[in-house]
Amino acid sequence: TYTYTGKVITPAITVKGSNGKAIAKSNYTVTYAKGRKNVGKYKVTVTFKGNYKGAKAFTFKINPVATTVNKLVAGEKSLKVTFAKKTKQVTGYEVQYATNKNFKSAKTQNVKSYKTTSVTLKKLTAKKTYFVRVRTYKTVGKTRYYSPWSKASFKKTK
Repeated sequence: TYTYTGKVITPAITVKGSNGKAIAKSNYTVTYAKGRKNVGKYKVTVTFKGNYKGAKAFTFKINPVATTVNKLVAGEKSLKVTFAKKTKQVTGYEVQYATNKNFKSAKTQNVKSYKTTSVTLKKLTAKKTYFVRVRTYKTVGKTRYYSPWSKASFKKTK
Protein backbone atom coordinates (compact mmCIF):
# COMPACT_ATOMS: atom_id res chain seq x y z
CA THR A 1 0.00 0.00 0.00
CA TYR A 2 1.29 3.43 -0.99
CA THR A 3 0.08 7.01 -0.53
CA TYR A 4 -0.74 9.30 -3.46
CA THR A 5 2.22 11.54 -4.34
CA GLY A 6 1.29 12.81 -7.81
CA LYS A 7 4.15 10.78 -9.27
CA VAL A 8 4.22 7.33 -10.89
CA ILE A 9 4.79 4.66 -8.22
CA THR A 10 6.97 1.64 -9.06
CA PRO A 11 7.23 -0.85 -6.19
CA ALA A 12 10.55 -2.63 -5.74
CA ILE A 13 10.25 -6.36 -6.41
CA THR A 14 12.37 -9.09 -4.80
CA VAL A 15 11.78 -12.63 -6.05
CA LYS A 16 12.77 -15.55 -3.83
CA GLY A 17 12.80 -19.26 -4.56
CA SER A 18 11.27 -22.02 -2.42
CA ASN A 19 14.56 -22.16 -0.48
CA GLY A 20 14.14 -18.52 0.56
CA LYS A 21 17.10 -17.27 -1.49
CA ALA A 22 16.79 -14.42 -3.99
CA ILE A 23 16.49 -15.39 -7.66
CA ALA A 24 18.75 -13.52 -10.10
CA LYS A 25 17.00 -10.74 -12.08
CA SER A 26 18.10 -12.40 -15.33
CA ASN A 27 15.63 -15.24 -14.61
CA TYR A 28 12.45 -13.12 -14.63
CA THR A 29 10.83 -9.99 -16.02
CA VAL A 30 8.53 -7.62 -14.15
CA THR A 31 5.59 -5.96 -15.91
CA TYR A 32 3.76 -3.06 -14.26
CA ALA A 33 0.24 -1.85 -15.09
CA LYS A 34 -0.03 1.45 -16.93
CA GLY A 35 -0.76 4.58 -14.91
CA ARG A 36 0.25 3.85 -11.29
CA LYS A 37 -0.10 7.55 -10.48
CA ASN A 38 -3.68 8.00 -9.26
CA VAL A 39 -5.54 6.45 -6.32
CA GLY A 40 -6.57 2.86 -7.08
CA LYS A 41 -5.41 -0.74 -7.39
CA TYR A 42 -2.65 -1.74 -9.83
CA LYS A 43 -1.27 -5.06 -11.05
CA VAL A 44 2.36 -6.23 -11.17
CA THR A 45 3.24 -9.44 -13.05
CA VAL A 46 6.45 -11.43 -12.60
CA THR A 47 7.13 -13.73 -15.58
CA PHE A 48 9.85 -16.34 -15.19
CA LYS A 49 12.31 -17.37 -17.90
CA GLY A 50 15.42 -19.53 -18.29
CA ASN A 51 15.54 -22.27 -15.65
CA TYR A 52 12.20 -21.13 -14.20
CA LYS A 53 8.67 -21.36 -15.60
CA GLY A 54 5.36 -19.63 -14.94
CA ALA A 55 4.11 -16.21 -13.91
CA LYS A 56 2.70 -14.65 -10.78
CA ALA A 57 0.51 -11.54 -10.50
CA PHE A 58 0.37 -9.22 -7.51
CA THR A 59 -1.58 -6.05 -6.78
CA PHE A 60 -0.78 -2.93 -4.83
CA LYS A 61 -2.92 0.00 -3.77
CA ILE A 62 -2.42 3.75 -3.87
CA ASN A 63 -4.48 5.46 -1.16
CA PRO A 64 -5.39 9.16 -0.96
CA VAL A 65 -3.32 11.61 1.05
CA ALA A 66 -4.31 12.05 4.73
CA THR A 67 -5.74 15.17 6.33
CA THR A 68 -5.67 16.62 9.86
CA VAL A 69 -8.15 18.09 12.33
CA ASN A 70 -7.37 21.82 12.44
CA LYS A 71 -9.88 23.03 15.02
CA LEU A 72 -12.62 21.82 17.37
CA VAL A 73 -15.16 24.35 18.63
CA ALA A 74 -17.51 23.31 21.43
CA GLY A 75 -21.17 24.22 21.16
CA GLU A 76 -24.32 23.41 23.12
CA LYS A 77 -24.51 19.60 22.72
CA SER A 78 -22.44 19.92 19.52
CA LEU A 79 -18.90 20.14 18.16
CA LYS A 80 -17.77 21.98 15.04
CA VAL A 81 -14.88 20.10 13.40
CA THR A 82 -12.64 21.95 10.93
CA PHE A 83 -10.09 19.97 8.92
CA ALA A 84 -7.42 20.60 6.29
CA LYS A 85 -8.68 20.69 2.69
CA LYS A 86 -7.20 18.17 0.26
CA THR A 87 -7.91 18.67 -3.43
CA LYS A 88 -5.87 16.10 -5.34
CA GLN A 89 -7.33 12.58 -5.67
CA VAL A 90 -9.91 13.05 -2.88
CA THR A 91 -13.69 12.57 -3.19
CA GLY A 92 -14.67 13.38 0.40
CA TYR A 93 -13.98 12.94 4.11
CA GLU A 94 -15.11 10.72 6.98
CA VAL A 95 -15.29 12.24 10.45
CA GLN A 96 -15.39 9.75 13.32
CA TYR A 97 -16.24 10.66 16.92
CA ALA A 98 -16.52 8.80 20.21
CA THR A 99 -16.46 9.36 23.97
CA ASN A 100 -13.27 7.30 24.39
CA LYS A 101 -9.84 7.57 22.81
CA ASN A 102 -10.01 3.98 21.50
CA PHE A 103 -13.04 4.91 19.34
CA LYS A 104 -15.12 1.99 20.64
CA SER A 105 -18.78 2.42 19.61
CA ALA A 106 -17.71 5.35 17.45
CA LYS A 107 -20.06 7.12 15.07
CA THR A 108 -19.02 8.27 11.61
CA GLN A 109 -20.25 11.23 9.62
CA ASN A 110 -19.64 11.35 5.88
CA VAL A 111 -18.69 14.57 4.06
CA LYS A 112 -19.36 13.93 0.37
CA SER A 113 -17.42 16.87 -1.10
CA TYR A 114 -13.69 17.53 -0.91
CA LYS A 115 -14.53 21.28 -0.99
CA THR A 116 -16.26 21.12 2.42
CA THR A 117 -13.74 21.60 5.24
CA SER A 118 -15.94 21.58 8.33
CA VAL A 119 -18.87 19.69 9.80
CA THR A 120 -20.98 20.17 12.94
CA LEU A 121 -21.61 17.07 15.03
CA LYS A 122 -25.05 17.44 16.66
CA LYS A 123 -27.15 15.58 19.26
CA LEU A 124 -24.14 15.03 21.53
CA THR A 125 -24.26 14.81 25.32
CA ALA A 126 -23.68 18.09 27.19
CA LYS A 127 -20.47 18.54 29.23
CA LYS A 128 -18.92 15.35 27.85
CA THR A 129 -15.50 14.96 26.20
CA TYR A 130 -15.52 13.70 22.62
CA PHE A 131 -12.59 12.40 20.61
CA VAL A 132 -12.59 13.23 16.90
CA ARG A 133 -10.51 12.04 13.93
CA VAL A 134 -10.84 12.43 10.17
CA ARG A 135 -9.70 10.64 7.01
CA THR A 136 -10.02 11.24 3.27
CA TYR A 137 -11.47 8.85 0.74
CA LYS A 138 -11.50 8.51 -3.03
CA THR A 139 -14.15 6.54 -4.91
CA VAL A 140 -12.84 4.71 -7.98
CA GLY A 141 -15.61 2.81 -9.75
CA LYS A 142 -17.48 1.11 -6.91
CA THR A 143 -14.45 0.87 -4.60
CA ARG A 144 -13.54 3.37 -1.90
CA TYR A 145 -9.90 3.91 -0.99
CA TYR A 146 -9.16 5.45 2.42
CA SER A 147 -6.24 7.38 3.86
CA PRO A 148 -5.06 6.60 7.39
CA TRP A 149 -6.98 8.29 10.23
CA SER A 150 -5.64 11.61 11.48
CA LYS A 151 -4.38 12.04 15.03
CA ALA A 152 -7.30 12.19 17.44
CA SER A 153 -8.32 15.56 18.89
CA PHE A 154 -10.66 16.01 21.82
CA LYS A 155 -12.97 18.69 23.23
CA LYS A 156 -15.68 18.95 25.90
CA THR A 157 -19.17 20.03 24.79
CA LYS A 158 -21.01 22.87 26.52
